Amino acid sequence: MKEKSFVSLTTCMIDTIDVLDHVAGRQNLERSLHTIVRKLTEYTGCQTCAIIRLNPDTENLEILNASGLSWQFTKKYRTQKVSETVRNLIWIGESFYLPNTDLNQTMAEKLKLEYKFGSCYCVALSADQRPLGYLYLDAKQPDHFSGEMQMICQLYAKIISLAVLKENLIAEIHTQGLKDPQTGAVLYQLFYSRLEEAIAKAKRQKESLTVILIDVVKFDTILTSYGDAIAQQLMTDLMILVNEQIRDYDSMSKFGTDEIIISLPGHTMEDGLACTKKLYAEITGKSITTKKLNVNISVGLANYPDNATSVSGLLTAVKNALIESKRFSGEKIYTSQAFFE
Repeated sequence: MKEKSFVSLTTCMIDTIDVLDHVAGRQNLERSLHTIVRKLTEYTGCQTCAIIRLNPDTENLEILNASGLSWQFTKKYRTQKVSETVRNLIWIGESFYLPNTDLNQTMAEKLKLEYKFGSCYCVALSADQRPLGYLYLDAKQPDHFSGEMQMICQLYAKIISLAVLKENLIAEIHTQGLKDPQTGAVLYQLFYSRLEEAIAKAKRQKESLTVILIDVVKFDTILTSYGDAIAQQLMTDLMILVNEQIRDYDSMSKFGTDEIIISLPGHTMEDGLACTKKLYAEITGKSITTKKLNVNISVGLANYPDNATSVSGLLTAVKNALIESKRFSGEKIYTSQAFFE
């Protein structure tokens, strides 16, 4: 039987202009994502296509839009916790292809949504190096997703990321100002802009800059045990502790659900490590929230110019450093050892 021919990459690129108009215009997120899911299903001939977001306030996943899933499954999925496999996919920010479930049934079971499949392709969604979720596609046949199909999926994953980022920005603008007066944290988009300016200044003046990324160990357990309110209070209390220890011209923001990112202009890696050790002792020695929780943290550090010469490279370096820290079951500080462009 001759394999069905799907839409070419050239045709997809032409259609993408209309999709980008949807995202750039005043269309709401749901309508834009519905258009994207419909296009991807048409382009790839997949069994299932789903846009899955990491909820910005919890550790839960939620399906924003999908084709090939029942309403009951989609509704139930809103309470889905992030598995280790999916967490790594989202955090590292790479695509993953499982060409044949017979070759790795364990992985297939971890990735499967509602129906069994022969092959599966997932692409992480991210903006400004911050994880947003992932794009999921599966097909009944093995080896279904060709190299050209994968390129189409990667292209649309970028567009989805922009659409979700736009929606998040609008929501943040309506709910808060640029800086939280209680915690001293700024919106991540402002943090990112300040980091770009700080690196440009460091280049001109031949100075250093260190970025710290803090992660709460077993945050999902705290969330499950105490609920959303206590988990959010925990992050607020942590940011207050951090703000008390950093300088006025340092910058801090919430990076993910349970991460805090800090920029320390003028700090070498040694300076940043000293600051981190001080923060580490302050945080791990305190009981916080109304539940008097003792919190453990993992910390990654990266430095300009030792580990990177760009914002993107520096954030990649600090994320990788945190991954190394978490690999040792938390409660550890890890400085980046690699260089990223």
